[in-house]
Amino acid sequence: MISLMDKQKIIIDGFLGGKSQWAIHRETGIDRKTIRKYIREYEEKRVMLLEGEGDKLILTEEFVEPPRYDDASNRIKVKLTDEIMDKIDFYLEENEKKIQEGKSKQQKKRIDIHECLKEEGYDISYSTVCNYIKNKLNEKKEAYIRQEYDPGDVSEFD
Repeated sequence: MISLMDKQKIIIDGFLGGKSQWAIHRETGIDRKTIRKYIREYEEKRVMLLEGEGDKLILTEEFVEPPRYDDASNRIKVKLTDEIMDKIDFYLEENEKKIQEGKSKQQKKRIDIHECLKEEGYDISYSTVCNYIKNKLNEKKEAYIRQEYDPGDVSEFD
């Protein structure tokens, strides 16, 4: 994450100091695309100011405003669609049936499920499949509480 001081150093060194993006990259370690973005934003605001379209306050705010990052919490899942989730659920149900039938060694592992999805023409990564399966299997876990009683407190009859 880039701090306000880093952003100001990029703008000062790049635009006012005349340093190249590579030189700034070597000094700060910040990606050149980010450096280019901040310098361009500053230049655009400066040109607007020189043409009389903008206010000097806008340029100053751009210079002292901390970097903004997009909110990733509201992104939709592109690759993991409902159709793919249904397919994965189908394979997991097959695995449960095989366990009940005593064929536990014939279950599909996560890599097998991924390969089946790829063969069916779905474009999805192995890590996405693994994350979905991990979340799905964690939902079903039950908690068992171990109870201990003193001798004679509890009795069971058949």
